[in-house]
Amino acid sequence: NIYFNYLQIPKVKILTTNHAHRVGLSDAYMSQHSTNEHIVRVITLYDKINLDKEKISSGVSVIFDMDQICNTFTDCASCLANRGKRYNCSWCDDIQKCSDGYDRSRQQWIRAQCHRLAAADTCPNSMEDTYDNYHFSSSSLPSMVQFEKRKESSIATSRSYSTLHTFRTIVITLLLSVLILSLAALAVTYMYAYRNPTSPAGMWLLEHRPSTYIARFKRSTGSI
Repeated sequence: NIYFNYLQIPKVKILTTNHAHRVGLSDAYMSQHSTNEHIVRVITLYDKINLDKEKISSGVSVIFDMDQICNTFTDCASCLANRGKRYNCSWCDDIQKCSDGYDRSRQQWIRAQCHRLAAADTCPNSMEDTYDNYHFSSSSLPSMVQFEKRKESSIATSRSYSTLHTFRTIVITLLLSVLILSLAALAVTYMYAYRNPTSPAGMWLLEHRPSTYIARFKRSTGSI
């Protein structure tokens, strides 16, 4: 709703020669027309409400209630239900709007040829859309089944590959662990034998040290 509250109207005389005295509301739409040189914008008044100036005085409030015009309806059924009443409402299915052709969406209405296409008194039939949807679902069913089969096959292949990859990873990890532990045990044994030459490990290391093998090799070659 719109409220006009006149708390105090100043007593000023305004000549009506160059400025008409009007009290009320008006609405208009703007349209654009292109020419070779520039764009022309035209504002067209399509509705107005004039109040009686004699009833306007200080302390008066005026309330404008919103009227249910065509562009307030958002579906075809409610739009055509108000056709032929105060406003000649029509439904344009291309832009999904209800209008009598004279509101702020007039340029869109004209551009979409709604003033020619919205002449029917009935809403568009949805049976063809239902048939098209059913036909699409039925015809695409085999391909969808094949797609599901290919999808299941690819999932099974992916799972088997993942299992094989996991098994290989476990085997390689175990081998590396055994190798590292063996090298660590050999290093610890060598250090123990080196620091304790009288121990069995130390005696074995003395008997099998590289210099012993070199001396044996020299003796064998010298005897030849």
